[in-house]
Amino acid sequence: MKFNVLDDISFLNRTLLLALCGFTCCWGFANATILLVFASKVGFPLAVAVCGMSSNFRQHSKMLIYYTVLLIGIGFIFFYANDQFIIVNDIGSKFCPSWFDLSLAIGLGWALSEFWNHPIRINVIVASAGLATLLPACIMTGYQLAHGNLHLAIDSLYLYGQYVFGMVAGSILDKRLDRKNEHI
Repeated sequence: MKFNVLDDISFLNRTLLLALCGFTCCWGFANATILLVFASKVGFPLAVAVCGMSSNFRQHSKMLIYYTVLLIGIGFIFFYANDQFIIVNDIGSKFCPSWFDLSLAIGLGWALSEFWNHPIRINVIVASAGLATLLPACIMTGYQLAHGNLHLAIDSLYLYGQYVFGMVAGSILDKRLDRKNEHI
């Protein structure tokens, strides 16, 4: 199964799309407008790129590292240059890792893998973008670094890592279960 939803978009256009989504997320956080944060997540299916690691680990992991560094950089630059924007503590404190987030990530990875060729695929992609905090966690990491909050930046990055690991694990789990069922 190939997770190639982004492969037919040029590198420059993927970068520009990711930058647009990253700045949209920054603006949503800066103005406490959660709908902008949500819209930024739907615009660039990072979750699909993460699950693609189970099909082509080398290519997708390089792209994921690039996406991660770019998004953290966007968050850092935006909030460093606009230090008057302070994210409400209620929002910023939510970017801490939890076992429930890891469970959700495993389920999302499984769902993306299982329903990739099904007509409801687009619904699963939108749901994964809405549930996974991949893009906002990178932006929040950049924000916390720009404000010198290293501990909170690490928490946000750890949450991001939980989603990446969980979604890859869910995707691999689905593939292994499919192979096991084929032998039965």
